[in-house]
Amino acid sequence: MRTKLKRVDYGGAVTLIITVFLLLFGLDRGGNVSWNDRYTIGSFIAFSVFAVLFAFIEMKFAAEPFAPQRIIINRSLIASYLVNFFAIAGAFTQLFHVALYFQAVQGKSASEAGLWLIIAVVGGLTGSLTGGLIIQATGRFYPITVFGALGLLIGTVAVTLTSGVLIECTVGVATGECSIINCNADS
Repeated sequence: MRTKLKRVDYGGAVTLIITVFLLLFGLDRGGNVSWNDRYTIGSFIAFSVFAVLFAFIEMKFAAEPFAPQRIIINRSLIASYLVNFFAIAGAFTQLFHVALYFQAVQGKSASEAGLWLIIAVVGGLTGSLTGGLIIQATGRFYPITVFGALGLLIGTVAVTLTSGVLIECTVGVATGECSIINCNADS
């Protein structure tokens, strides 16, 4: 057990937690209080310092870093990273707005809207596990990434069409959202 605990990257873990906290604190405070607030600005400055410190620890000191340098800086993977980042950003933006749609348009309570979104969570879990198993078995990530992008498109079209453009159907919106999160987890 002691040998396994020595392998843990404590410096990286602590700086990563502080970095993410400072970023989220700054974004939350900027959106709710003011972007010119001294705590908001200070949080973003501290975030930048800790992000550089995290990268430095991971590159120079960590015996087993969270993200090895050979993977982060691999030029052939950068396009995949960007596709995944923007797909997840789009999917979570849509997830947020679907919850608002359920409440504002369909008159559901926050609890009811959350229950409908459980379908998306189950879809995300299923897609993540399935995609990981397929990548692990085949060693190929490109087909899964393409499949994920296609699923994101199909899910977005389904959500759009079933939210009142073509018909108004809660099941259709939830199923489309499931496809978005599921396929996003694949990529």
